[in-house]
Amino acid sequence: MPELKLYHAHWSLCSQMVRVALYEKGLNFESERIKLCDHSDEAGNLTNDFLKNVNPTGVVPVLKWDEEIIRDSAYIIERIDELNGTNDINLWPKDPEKRNELKNWVQDTTVTEGVAMGKSLGTIIPLFSTGLIEDLIKNLKFSSILRILFKHPRRERKTAFIMMYFSSIKKRIGPMVYKGFSKEMMYLEKNLSPESFLLGEFSHADINLMSCFHRLEEMKLGQILEMPELPKVSNYWQKLKSRDSYQKGILDYPDHEEMLNKIFQNGPNPHLEPLKEKIRSLMNL
Repeated sequence: MPELKLYHAHWSLCSQMVRVALYEKGLNFESERIKLCDHSDEAGNLTNDFLKNVNPTGVVPVLKWDEEIIRDSAYIIERIDELNGTNDINLWPKDPEKRNELKNWVQDTTVTEGVAMGKSLGTIIPLFSTGLIEDLIKNLKFSSILRILFKHPRRERKTAFIMMYFSSIKKRIGPMVYKGFSKEMMYLEKNLSPESFLLGEFSHADINLMSCFHRLEEMKLGQILEMPELPKVSNYWQKLKSRDSYQKGILDYPDHEEMLNKIFQNGPNPHLEPLKEKIRSLMNL
């Protein structure tokens, strides 16, 4: 077995996906937590060492496989599926047709390079976190904002973070993706089987959706996953939550609970009811 070291952030969706995959396969790995520049003044992803030796794009997760550096969560999961851990499971099917089908689902359910934010389920759900990210950024020191400005390699992320610090975009982002999110949830409902996972056997796509759905729960949007209009989605979510990897890869890495409670103050997310109404209205067309 190779030596595996994972550079990851607790709250990063893509980091969650890779952790779940590692636990699903039953693989041992060394963990190095990176505190991201939009979350902490520590800005571990903008240190000279990280940018030079781990990832010049300044993002996580990154897997060190012996001496090989592997980036991009989708590719990382595909690679670790080659390994035999303590659990007898394949996250990618051997059949070429099934692999192509899974590839399409993976692209739709993760933050995929080349896919604009808001154009797929995996790029829509992170946008509902904008309120939390903006509040975290506004709590950063001004010196941390300057570090982002001069050191972050990703222009689009740098621009968004600077805008959040000096103004506010959180109230504008959510409504822009109501329709797209509702259509994605309806498409998922149509394609799910009540008896099995997305493609029959548990796969990479189910890992991605587990992380996406958990993010909805954290953002107080979990009621959408229990709507009577989405019975197969609700049943599917219960199956995902029952897996050991959900506890080990996601729940055991908590972050930002105090900030989330402060934002919502035990009340609902303001996007909740508009999203539920949009789903109902599209179903009645």
